Formats: sequence, structure tokens, C-alpha cells
Amino acid sequence: MRYVVTILTLFINTAVFAQKADANSLKKAVSSFNEALVKRDTMQLKMLLDDKLNYGHSNAWIQTKEDIIADLYNGTLTYTAIHQADGDMLIEGNTALVRGITELDVVMKGKPMQFRLNVMQVWIYKKGWKLFGRQSVKI
Repeated sequence: MRYVVTILTLFINTAVFAQKADANSLKKAVSSFNEALVKRDTMQLKMLLDDKLNYGHSNAWIQTKEDIIADLYNGTLTYTAIHQADGDMLIEGNTALVRGITELDVVMKGKPMQFRLNVMQVWIYKKGWKLFGRQSVKI
């Protein structure tokens, strides 16, 4: 019986630590999000985007989770490269703020465009990091 209790204790500790909202897992989520946009990986995006996402572009265009996935799928907006410099990262409980300079190469409605933006992202932790909000401004 003692062995069962010991094994259960180890399992519970492992599960708790695996679900920790920390800077390393947040950095990985941010990187995975950028990679999913470039690869047009809608399955990965469905896991990384919160259902209540509010995604603001530098031209005041606002998108939802469904809008982002639909526009990637139908080719309205294609990300060809995203370079996000390490910026400020603040974690408070299950909420995080990520802010920094991002350079994007996109094709919008067939027209190639390049942007250099100051981007702020709000992430929330729900069994993994989910992008909850984003706003960008041109530099």
C-alpha cells in the first residue's frame, strides 16, 4: 500500500509541474504561434488561440479566432516570415503580457507587404497557453 501511495504522489507532482504557467512554456507558445501562422497550421492555431480572442492589426482591423483561421485557409492573408525579437514578458498568475518588435512578411489578397510593428500579446493559461488578445502598431 505504501508503494501505491508513493507512486500516486509522484504522479500527482509530475502532473502539477507539467501544467505550470512559466516563462519557458510561454516562449514556446509564442514561437509555436508564429510558426503555425507561417505554416498555415490551423490545427495548431485552434489549440493556441482562445475562443474569445481579440486580435488587433496595425490598420485597426480586428479579427476573432474564426477569422484568423478562415483567412489563412482561404489565402486572404498569408504569413511568409515572422521575426519576433525577444521583448518584455510579464507573467502574473495565469495571465501573461508579451511585448516586443516584430517584423512580418505577408501576402494580403495577392499583394506582398512588409511590416515592422510593436506588438503586445495577452496570453492566458488554460491547460496550456492560449492567445487571448493582441494589438500592434506600426513603427
